[in-house]
Amino acid sequence: MNSKVSKNVFYGDLQEAGKYAELEQRLLGESNLPGPRANLGAASTFADAFASDWVVSEAWELLVQWTGKTEAEAPTDDPREFLPFCALQAMGSYYRYAEPARQEIILERCRAAMNDARWRMREAAAMALQRIGEQDFGVLRALFDGMKGTANALEQRAFVAALAHPPMLKEQANVLYALELSEEILDQIAAGQTRYGAEEFRVLSKGLEYALSVFVERAPEQGFRMLAKFAVTDDKRMQKIVKSNLGKARLAKKFSQDVERIQVLMNA
Repeated sequence: MNSKVSKNVFYGDLQEAGKYAELEQRLLGESNLPGPRANLGAASTFADAFASDWVVSEAWELLVQWTGKTEAEAPTDDPREFLPFCALQAMGSYYRYAEPARQEIILERCRAAMNDARWRMREAAAMALQRIGEQDFGVLRALFDGMKGTANALEQRAFVAALAHPPMLKEQANVLYALELSEEILDQIAAGQTRYGAEEFRVLSKGLEYALSVFVERAPEQGFRMLAKFAVTDDKRMQKIVKSNLGKARLAKKFSQDVERIQVLMNA
């Protein structure tokens, strides 16, 4: 699908409320669902069309309607799931241009999707937050700082997944914030301060098992110091997280000596 052409098509359809039913059918048809991979290109192109202050009230209401679709209305791996998946990312694109009341709704929908039973909606939350963070990292920081004191495992996973986005990590301050927040989450796990359900912790652990390496690559001195801190724990969950990140090529190839040093600590 040609993204430039498709964006123009989406733009035209979104200007005319009478074409929303046609647009919905197009997205359902392009969803690639059921199947292992949704059509990320179509979702991104749809979201890109909202990166503007042109958004009419009817188009905004369409996003509100679609992001409000429950699991019963848009089940996992059903083409209908593609509608809220696309709409939440579109909200992320639109955040910068939205009035404060709409911005609050966007963040509210992102928070809700962090805890969605559908894994694709949890991914959509992270992707929407990345779009917001590319526009204004301070919004993400304020959101996460406001939530982190009571955040559950799925919300913590959303934090690290959203932050593991290279375009947002060009600023060193953003990288250091990502490491700081990650360390706070790891401290909670190590101290047993948070009661994690088995499935929720599995999701969080999977996120930590790759995201930390993204942060460490960009701030190796601080990052490897953090990994070393948790490498010496007897907690098998922590050891798995550290070991997985050390095995990522972005660290193993570029920082082989640091990786080896921490592996020695783990085996001591």
